[in-house]
Amino acid sequence: MVPGIVLAIAYALGILVMGHFFPGFVGGRDAIEAGDAPLLTGAQILARLLPSIVLVGLVLGGLYGGLFTPTEAGAVGAAAALGVALVKGRLSWANLWGVLVETGRITAAICFLIIAAQTYSRMLAVSGTTELLRSAIVDTGLGFGGLLAIYLAVIIVLGTILDSSSIMLITVPLVLPALVAFGTDLIWFGIVTLIAVEIGLLTPPFGIAVFVIKATLPKSSPITLHDIFAGAAPFALIMFVVLLAVIAVPQLATMLL
Repeated sequence: MVPGIVLAIAYALGILVMGHFFPGFVGGRDAIEAGDAPLLTGAQILARLLPSIVLVGLVLGGLYGGLFTPTEAGAVGAAAALGVALVKGRLSWANLWGVLVETGRITAAICFLIIAAQTYSRMLAVSGTTELLRSAIVDTGLGFGGLLAIYLAVIIVLGTILDSSSIMLITVPLVLPALVAFGTDLIWFGIVTLIAVEIGLLTPPFGIAVFVIKATLPKSSPITLHDIFAGAAPFALIMFVVLLAVIAVPQLATMLL
């Protein structure tokens, strides 16, 4: 929880700083005065935020309250989102069928990815590759800091061309034995890995998250990939600063254990 809270605070401070010094960059006062967007009332803002707040509260509240497992939380969140769409009257039968088909395709792809990753991990273990790499890294005298720096650099680069699951399933089995030899806290290691992966997904030239955002925009939208990359760049930098903070102060990831 703590790294997420730190990241949220860092985002908020970053938005405030950008809004003060570069208001046009975040759709601030100068953009509104130019007629790009109308001001929303408090009631309108609340009406738009309320469904998201309810969904987040339901899923996270149920998780931390011990009401259901992460898998069950996903099902509860999906059901609640479906209910919100029905209440708003924005979900037709055609749209629902399209969502179900797309979900099936994604699920099938993820299942094949998991099968391949398990085979890959098993092959590494049986062949002795992981032990060989662990011994090689330890014997080179690279040290924990050097290994971690190389690992994070590789993850960020891979984030430009692969999705998060693929990156972790490919890299973690290779470096984990060596990191265990250094006595690394695995909870901390997982948090560091996740932040680095998400930075990579915002990094050009092939940041997957940016292309996902572009795909959700109407075809008539004037917003280009360049605009989205430029808009995401400050947040990727903020995430990198938080990543360095979690590395420098491991207690941020482990204080609640």
